[in-house]
Amino acid sequence: LPPPQPLHPRGMLLWPGRGLPGLFVAVAFLVPCLRHLAAEPADLKDRSFRYKGYKETLQFFDDLKSRYPDIVDTWYAQDAFPSILPDRKVWGTCEGEPCKTLIVRIADKRLLTNTTPEVFFSGALHGDERIGPLTVTELARFLCEQYHANQPDIVRLVKFRATWIMPMTNAHGYAHDKRAENGLDPNRDFPYLQKANKCMTTQTARSVNELFRRHLFHFMITFHGGMRALTYEWGSLNHMRNAKSTESPDDAAFMEVGTALRTAAGKDLRRSWWYPLGRINDLVYPVDGGMEDWSYGAGFEASPKPITVCRPTTYGGYDASRTKYRKDSLSTLVYLAETDDWKTAPDSSLGHAAEIWRGGSATQGHVPRNLRMCLKLIQLTRPEIVIDSSTSLPSSLLPEQSVSVQFHGFGCQELTSARLLAVPEAFASKCQFGSPFLQLDDASHARVLAAAIPIAELRMQKCRGMSIWEEPKNDTLLQLKGPLPGKVSGKVCLLVAADFDQHWGQQQRPDPNVRPRAHASRVRVDSSYFAMANDGEMRILSQRTKLFAVQEQLLAVSSALPANPVGEVTTFNSQAAPAASTPSNAAEAVRTPPSPLPPKVAEKAASPGSALPALSTVSLAATASLASPASAGNLAPSASVEPPAASSGSTMPGLGLLIAASLGALFAVAALLVCRRRGEPSHQSLEAAARSKHGPDARACESEMVGLRTPAE
Repeated sequence: LPPPQPLHPRGMLLWPGRGLPGLFVAVAFLVPCLRHLAAEPADLKDRSFRYKGYKETLQFFDDLKSRYPDIVDTWYAQDAFPSILPDRKVWGTCEGEPCKTLIVRIADKRLLTNTTPEVFFSGALHGDERIGPLTVTELARFLCEQYHANQPDIVRLVKFRATWIMPMTNAHGYAHDKRAENGLDPNRDFPYLQKANKCMTTQTARSVNELFRRHLFHFMITFHGGMRALTYEWGSLNHMRNAKSTESPDDAAFMEVGTALRTAAGKDLRRSWWYPLGRINDLVYPVDGGMEDWSYGAGFEASPKPITVCRPTTYGGYDASRTKYRKDSLSTLVYLAETDDWKTAPDSSLGHAAEIWRGGSATQGHVPRNLRMCLKLIQLTRPEIVIDSSTSLPSSLLPEQSVSVQFHGFGCQELTSARLLAVPEAFASKCQFGSPFLQLDDASHARVLAAAIPIAELRMQKCRGMSIWEEPKNDTLLQLKGPLPGKVSGKVCLLVAADFDQHWGQQQRPDPNVRPRAHASRVRVDSSYFAMANDGEMRILSQRTKLFAVQEQLLAVSSALPANPVGEVTTFNSQAAPAASTPSNAAEAVRTPPSPLPPKVAEKAASPGSALPALSTVSLAATASLASPASAGNLAPSASVEPPAASSGSTMPGLGLLIAASLGALFAVAALLVCRRRGEPSHQSLEAAARSKHGPDARACESEMVGLRTPAE
């Protein structure tokens, strides 16, 4: 059922009665409704999902790119990767024209670097399994629409992660509603325990291979149909013992992320989980040449067995060197989603757009449940700390003054530890930790932590889920609070140092007997982790303890009293991470035209004599110019809140106090609802004010209501 509507169609409050009882009824009715309003989609128009044909899907993405050029890019594999079709002949006809394999990327182009975390979705390796292509197509639409509607979680997904989609991975099979591509099964065509002349024979497998050679995907879902199961590694005969699958080195991560995906998908009408969860060998069946085993194991298993060096002859051949891989390059946590017993489920079972927001409902269609799984996986691609609310720190503090930071973990399952630290200016002159343009090498990262002065610490806390369908709970809004140590002086950067999901490193009997190998695991559990794509410039440069600035502005810790002293300072920031401006004395970002190939790195050393530790270079793929640091800083004015003066005079009689309190509560509710009608407050992020039609008014409205919001709001 839709959430209750406390507003008249014209926006007037519905008054339930006169006098004090009516007042209480109004307050009691309206306050619980605010939580529903906070989660409602920006576009309330519901629509039914329906299948799209080959040409219609291509046209859909052409239109999407035209409408959202700032975040959507598209390529055709045969043009981007000429080596997959050396004879340049027409390899298949799709609805009357030469077949093309479409590749899509959804990401904020201005913030893309060669270390942006990446996730991949395959719509259909088998062309007659149709739920997957529609799901990932609607995923792209949802990301674009909700990003431009400023839905806070989606903004984070698009800004700080890159989502890659192949809607019709097997384009020829999809156009002809056939399982295979020209009689060849793409999911037996990957270089894993396959004969050399029997792998990389299809355009489907070659397109995927070339994309994976250039990128470092943390996660992947490959959609199929014909049964119902959500499965993970292993899925090959060499990893079976006594007719059961062995444990992969990343089994703990596979199980936990799989459980989160299954929860996002929801339950059926019998209140059982829609997806049985387990290993591919146990719930589906083992195969040779599967995409799943290859995309997980090619970066650490041996070659030529099980990682085959392919020498196919189809379509003019394919160079054998393209199936030789750099160590740690292909290490994706991959999920095989068998969406339904029907390969092409009835139209009536596909669902409606509004169901995306109703994660707890058992009456929902295939597209909403699978789309939520995709969103959850994108979220987990980057574990991070999100500083809460809108008010900045004052520019000056005193030693021993209490500081409190409210925040939540995002993109993680468990926040293993979080520490509030003060870092001297000499080690953090720009205080941009957490920015996509700042990557510390291991030595610099160690120096920052060694110089940091601890203030407060938390351990073993839950991370927050996706607010679209998972109601934020008060226990996921965390607080780090403590006094500034007396030895703190001068300018400092206030940051949160966090470790995430350390239990992903747990193992029992891994096969092979090695530590966790997947990118998603190692960026969490390895003390430091570096990986490099086979081709191009994509990198992973990560440390177990990740740093996030509370704000970009340095704080001055002075022994003199500030002009407006406060006893305790609560620090807030917007839902966005620290403003992503180019470091002045760090490696400078270089803009290049958008391409399926990673952006080139501009190697520029840190300025001689700079106080900031040496930084690793990152590069930026963009067509729009970056906002200046000044403009980013003007998105939300700094403010310090003085404690109210103690009141003097007579005490209000009990009844009068009750009436005044009730009127005050009703006023607060009405003001919040008015604020919502005037426009959602823009979150403090790069050029957020430029995107929001209500930017200045919404921020003014938000500043009026400081102190009236609950943690959930």
